[in-house]
Amino acid sequence: MKSFFKTTFACVLGVFIAGILLFWLFIGSVISLATFSTTPSYTSKENTILILKLEGELTERAKDDPLNILNSGEYIPKAGLDEILKAIQIAKWDNNITGIYLDISNFTGGYASIEEIRNALSDFKKSGKFIVAYADMYTQREYYLATAADWVFMNTIGMLDFRGLSTTPTFYKNTLDKIGVEMQVFRVGTYKSAVEPYITTQMSEANRKQTASYLNSIWETIISDIAEERQIEKHILNDYADSLVSLQEPQWVQKTKLVDSLLYRPEVESFLTQLCGVENINDINWASPTDIVSTAKKIKSKDRIAIVYAVGSIDGISSNGIISDKLVRTLKEVQDDESVKGVVLRVNSPGGSAFGSEQIWHAVEQLKRTKPVAVSMGDYAASGGYYLSCGANRIFANPATLTGSIGIFGLVPNAQKLLSEKIGLSFDEVKTNKYGAFPTIERPMTNDEKQKMQTYINRGYDLFIKRCAQGRKMSVDQIKNIAEGRVWSGKDALKIGLIDELGDMQKATEWIAKKCDITDYEVIEYPKKKSFYEELMNELRNGVSQSFMRLFLGNEYQYKKILDQIKQIDPIQAQMENIELE
Repeated sequence: MKSFFKTTFACVLGVFIAGILLFWLFIGSVISLATFSTTPSYTSKENTILILKLEGELTERAKDDPLNILNSGEYIPKAGLDEILKAIQIAKWDNNITGIYLDISNFTGGYASIEEIRNALSDFKKSGKFIVAYADMYTQREYYLATAADWVFMNTIGMLDFRGLSTTPTFYKNTLDKIGVEMQVFRVGTYKSAVEPYITTQMSEANRKQTASYLNSIWETIISDIAEERQIEKHILNDYADSLVSLQEPQWVQKTKLVDSLLYRPEVESFLTQLCGVENINDINWASPTDIVSTAKKIKSKDRIAIVYAVGSIDGISSNGIISDKLVRTLKEVQDDESVKGVVLRVNSPGGSAFGSEQIWHAVEQLKRTKPVAVSMGDYAASGGYYLSCGANRIFANPATLTGSIGIFGLVPNAQKLLSEKIGLSFDEVKTNKYGAFPTIERPMTNDEKQKMQTYINRGYDLFIKRCAQGRKMSVDQIKNIAEGRVWSGKDALKIGLIDELGDMQKATEWIAKKCDITDYEVIEYPKKKSFYEELMNELRNGVSQSFMRLFLGNEYQYKKILDQIKQIDPIQAQMENIELE
């Protein structure tokens, strides 16, 4: 028996050690592949085209995707909005770059972000250089981006989706009923629709009204931009949108001048050789945004402008969003840095924790005492995203930005049926005082608890209103008239005073420079981007943890995941509903 245990222990230990060795061998292989797959340092050459290979989801900042190596077998850095905009700006002044080629495939991004790319492309065209766009099939947002080009080409048997905007919210009430979870909801604001999916099965009239308003506003921006570039009147574009363009013949798409020509990819490449004045496609040098940005001269100056990114939900479940205490520390670091003369806070957030939002607001207020702060809004800067923005010296947004949503709600789940009937748990409690066990998900709230909770939510809403009134230099009543949780487009937000100016991050940076009276300055970004190794370890940490939990819990893992998510959610939220524009 003793020998048996020794043998068993040795086997287990051997497997464990082998597993560790294989794990680190895997890590080393991935890092080595990334190292050897990375192309040599880029050098600017004649007859170069900046190729914007737009595919997948557009992120706010460029980041490494280590595990993509396993799928593609090569290391391909993924460009973010920041890198794309920088590359276009550099390419405008690089004499070796003859033009830009938009190679679009399965690309998705917010309309405000796409607006920023279009604006950069329009500025690029002032150099007299060409822009060519091509796709086998265009989605609506891809087509919107492509229309900034001089020539828009589509595959001979391609398809163009152009049908107007819509949004289709998902309602969870029936699903929650089935798994035994009741969401006890507390809110302030007629238009605060983020709670609707948990308590009803369809949109309220107020929500339908606000949704129609911002959809029409953004659509007006889109067709106005397309009309200007394609020289097609807006009412005709609307007629096309109502004709189900995606099912029309490609020849019809060309005949209506929505695209310039129907070409196969080799024919597009031949067209590019003509534009570059070369005989063969191999005579063209191709440069990615990463290549172009690598050539940028590092400006060293005693004067700096800091760009601080606040991207994602505030103190949400994902670690990739805004973690309020980390952002507060970053803002404090920027405040204490005497070389930083001004700050651009880049906000792309639908909101989140009301508590976290207040902490960030306070940090911005402290920062504003020592140096000017401008906010640049991305696709979203709503609810908590607007909360942390409202105190800035100046607020910039794009016409298609979704902002406002000044309101607060509370969600306290009652998981009694899930825990008792589905999983089979039972609970008991001992307490010294009346509310010693509050809040709890094991039972429904009492009427007394609900009343006190609603009072707490009301108090949070009043504070939110006060912060907005203070920041926007408006009265409390003025803010209340445009609050109530209502979502506004950037264009409409300008009309009612929620923002100061329509413009992108470049415009916000220029405003800060002018405010600080500096012309020669260095731009530094916070937080620092993660290295390839840090991204890899983060991906593996999350993946390994989930795999072990699935292995241990089996079919019960789904319930464990639901419970973890419920417990991690801050019960008091300043967050906009999840809006997907289609």
